[in-house]
Amino acid sequence: MGELPFVTSIFPLGGQTGQPTSVDIAGWNLPDHQMTPIVSAPGLQQLLLRTGELVPNRLSYLVDTLPEKLEQEPNDSPDTAQPVVLPVIVNGRIDRPGDWDVFRFDGKAGQEIVAEVQARRLGSPLDSVLKVTDAAGRQLAFNDDHEDKGSGLITQHADSYLSVRLPANGAYFVQLGDTQHKGGPDYAYRLRLSEPRPDFELRVTPASLNVRSGGNVAFTVWAIRRDGFTGEISLALSHAPAGFTLAGARVPANQDRVSITLAAPTTSPHGLISLGIDGRATIGGQRVTRTAVPAEDLMQAFAYRHLVPARQLIADVVGAAPGRLPVRIIGSTPVRIPAGGTGQIKVSVPTETRQARITLQLSEPPNGISLENVSASHFGGSELLLRCDATKAKPGLCGNLIVQVLAERIQEAKPGQPPGKRPSVPIATLPAIPFEVVAP
Repeated sequence: MGELPFVTSIFPLGGQTGQPTSVDIAGWNLPDHQMTPIVSAPGLQQLLLRTGELVPNRLSYLVDTLPEKLEQEPNDSPDTAQPVVLPVIVNGRIDRPGDWDVFRFDGKAGQEIVAEVQARRLGSPLDSVLKVTDAAGRQLAFNDDHEDKGSGLITQHADSYLSVRLPANGAYFVQLGDTQHKGGPDYAYRLRLSEPRPDFELRVTPASLNVRSGGNVAFTVWAIRRDGFTGEISLALSHAPAGFTLAGARVPANQDRVSITLAAPTTSPHGLISLGIDGRATIGGQRVTRTAVPAEDLMQAFAYRHLVPARQLIADVVGAAPGRLPVRIIGSTPVRIPAGGTGQIKVSVPTETRQARITLQLSEPPNGISLENVSASHFGGSELLLRCDATKAKPGLCGNLIVQVLAERIQEAKPGQPPGKRPSVPIATLPAIPFEVVAP
């Protein structure tokens, strides 16, 4: 408590890579109201305004490679619209309640244009609304709120995003306002106008894993797809001790999440280890790599789910369980399951041991996929019969199945009584089993 420096807002909210940008700073007890950062790497940065021994709150500052432009008033209507040349990022403010900022650009028939607002994600109170109209005033696209799963703890996804394919050559207008009809000096935004720039980000949940030596542990990889990117993403460990491997290591095309497994070698040292996972995809003929961010999948107020970034991905490796069963996939993958039919896969898990009865169950399977039967195989393992409900899962659905191994300990029977049994407990996880639903 005291007369300490505190930043309430900055303008602009970002800048172009490698270019000095004059940033105005508003707040209390500030020794300086301006700074000129030069950032060489694109992406979200955290700036600090240093004030001797005191360091105020961090500033979210977004850096991009596209050309930058400042909004210029008056531009409140199509008649006074500010002309821009695409691609561009416009830094502006909704200066007063009821204000609209309008920008004019020339487009071509069939051209796809993306308009995206970055405001609430950068600390601005703006609750943006976007619309695109043609020269005759006809509305071609509209958006109020757009969910961004990569935005951490933000509860209201108040930033706008839209994509529109232009019907003809000519002039077009992008109109930006506040849906709550508010405004003021703090209501800053960054408006990107460009053709789509397909890309992706990755999140891994949970950020801490527990795995036994020689065992497997399941976790989830989330794909945050940008600007219409739909391609497959292959996954790989970027750093890990020797012997650690991934199973089912890909995010299928058009899907935003997949469950995969990490296997720890039997010779792995016990204790905490740090892991890294990279995702690779082909975008526009170029191979790109993105590092997965560890996160926790958390719920707030029984309604909002957030992927909250964590510092690092950690695995706690402990000793192998006594009497551990060797578990592995023997059949070929992916398992092809006809819609409305069944598919089979063989695994090296017995159906019973001297001490326990072994059962297998699917963990959070896709809707429409079920484990219908587990039978003993002639080689001493088990054969899984998987069924697809054609009303819930259609051809083309693919991903991974996570199978848990449970043991039900058998107690010796007392004279005159049937054999007793104990509740089933999980003892192992199979490597992720890739599957695909195919036409019958």
